[in-house]
Amino acid sequence: MNKIYVILAVCLAFISCDDKAIVVQDSSGRLNDILIVIENSDWDGALGDSIRKEFARPLDGIVREEPMFTLNHVKPSAFKGMLKKSRNYLLVKRSDSSGVSIKKDVYANPQLGIIVRGKDKKELARVISENADNMIAVFNQGEVERKQYLMDKVALNTDRLKERFGFDIIIPRAYRFATYNGEIDNNFFWLRRDIKEGTMDLMIYEVDRNRIKRSDSTVLDIVKVRDSIGAIKILTDGGPFQTEPAFSPFLNESQIDGNFAFETKGTWEIKDMFVAGPFVNYAIYNKQKDNWLIIEGYVSAPSSAQRNYLFEIEAILKSVRFVEPDKEE
Repeated sequence: MNKIYVILAVCLAFISCDDKAIVVQDSSGRLNDILIVIENSDWDGALGDSIRKEFARPLDGIVREEPMFTLNHVKPSAFKGMLKKSRNYLLVKRSDSSGVSIKKDVYANPQLGIIVRGKDKKELARVISENADNMIAVFNQGEVERKQYLMDKVALNTDRLKERFGFDIIIPRAYRFATYNGEIDNNFFWLRRDIKEGTMDLMIYEVDRNRIKRSDSTVLDIVKVRDSIGAIKILTDGGPFQTEPAFSPFLNESQIDGNFAFETKGTWEIKDMFVAGPFVNYAIYNKQKDNWLIIEGYVSAPSSAQRNYLFEIEAILKSVRFVEPDKEE
């Protein structure tokens, strides 16, 4: 099992069962915002720097740096009223014991709170550094689930994808099925969403198992696959749609609906044109078909911040749920 999923399972096991939830109202807060509850002097010093270093770290695959989360600070005495109903909060407190605990839906619903404890600044900084990846994974999972919940309320009919590939997926109605030269290709699906700054696009197709091998050259295999498909299927006003050769994509092993997957994040470009943007690609091994299902999303919005667009794509791709053959109608 991928390490991150083991970490996530362990983190969720930390959720306190002693604190009974006091749900008084729906939570508030924008997606990917975290309220940091810490004394002003600590926030302005080295301890605050430790928090910003971890939770505002740059996103992989975006050339122009953007933080993973937007951090808002409040001192503990002000953590009350509406602020206490923030959907995500990180509370830093001094204690005789050190560690991390997770509180779910204590003051509002849905809500995720993480409590970091330590006897002094040095101890708190150590706890944050050692548990940062775990805490980020928990916050990210909660935000993805929230985004999927919201998208499902305005979901596009994706029966054609279910019939062709055997999976359900949550895609908002803001996307449309695009065509290639006016024709529908049943082996390659291209979905597009117009945004003020450009477009957000999804690609879905399959390739033979031998096209991508688990080895030191896996990322090269994935780049070859996406470039060969992009050059043919994605229409441009210039050269081929391809992976930016100057930046090596980030590659991680992951899972989608319990199936092994390679997660690739990088930058796409149109050759010989000043057009580029971030992409997220999942190559999911489909045991039933013994092949790779490729689902990818990319953003073309060069003049705007792209984190939230990329996050929506991530939530869409992670919503894939395979349907058992005997349950298909």
